[in-house]
Amino acid sequence: MVRVENLKKFFPVKRTIGEVLLRVPQRFVKAVDNISFTISKGETFGLVGESGSGKTTTGRLILRLIEPTAGNVYFEDINVTKLSKEELRKFRKNMQIIFQDPMAALNPYMKVGEAIKHGLEIHNIGKNTQERKLLVMKMLERVNLSPPEDFYYRYPHELSGGQRQRIVIARALILKPKFIVADEAIAMLDVSVRSQLLQLLIDLKTEFDLTFLFITHDLATTKYICDRIGVMYLGKIVEIGNFKEIYKDPLHPYTKALISAVPEPDPKKKKKKLMPEGEVPNPINPPPGCKFHPRCPYAMDICKEKEPVLKEIEGRLVACYLYQSQR
Repeated sequence: MVRVENLKKFFPVKRTIGEVLLRVPQRFVKAVDNISFTISKGETFGLVGESGSGKTTTGRLILRLIEPTAGNVYFEDINVTKLSKEELRKFRKNMQIIFQDPMAALNPYMKVGEAIKHGLEIHNIGKNTQERKLLVMKMLERVNLSPPEDFYYRYPHELSGGQRQRIVIARALILKPKFIVADEAIAMLDVSVRSQLLQLLIDLKTEFDLTFLFITHDLATTKYICDRIGVMYLGKIVEIGNFKEIYKDPLHPYTKALISAVPEPDPKKKKKKLMPEGEVPNPINPPPGCKFHPRCPYAMDICKEKEPVLKEIEGRLVACYLYQSQR
């Protein structure tokens, strides 16, 4: 359904002197640096990594909420990056997003029922205001906000964090999209509410025949919802594979470190810890070769000189010289 090819997003570095905004020449943050992957229809593809790895930027590039520096995004063989603004506006009902912070995603001066109905008005769905309101009421009830009449006329600040996130989910689903980017959709919620929202997303995926890009920094969450996982580090995808294979036998050293950091619920089980050395490098001036080599306990000379590419190893894709020819 979704095909990402050689996608890049470089943000120019800016600085302010007094009240004058200056653009620093030839300096960029390479937020997303030449990545490629596919998402099949009905699949939930997880994108994981530390903060600043480029996950959220990737999600927004796919939806073209921000413009790519280079590369292409195809949705059902339609090149989203080549659509005009008017074509994109009409096309958006196929691809929606659930933002991380529902309070920031909702207009504080707009009642939540109106916020959900707004998409129906933009895309001219429903015969009249009354029919659109009925559609919103049904969606509120579907995301377990009952009775819907109690929520339709409330403002975002009158709701709890979990209720606001359900509103954001309802707003994304009201247009009946085929593909949804869930950007840290449960990260800001209490643990008890997270499990409820995660189960809701799983149920909605089946009911509405959805395809998900599930973005998270919490690798433990992915095993409950994701079919495949892509691991990002400093704008690069370093490993892609079935979530069971990655959990059981991670290949890339960075993936090993992420897996080892997942808490083990059974205190009797001993898990080998792999702690990367040092801090994440400066994204404005990343290291040459493999971006992970300054922190990698297995780094070789070739890692410092030449950047590895994603290659198929044991049925998955890995960018690491431990499993590839060094030539």
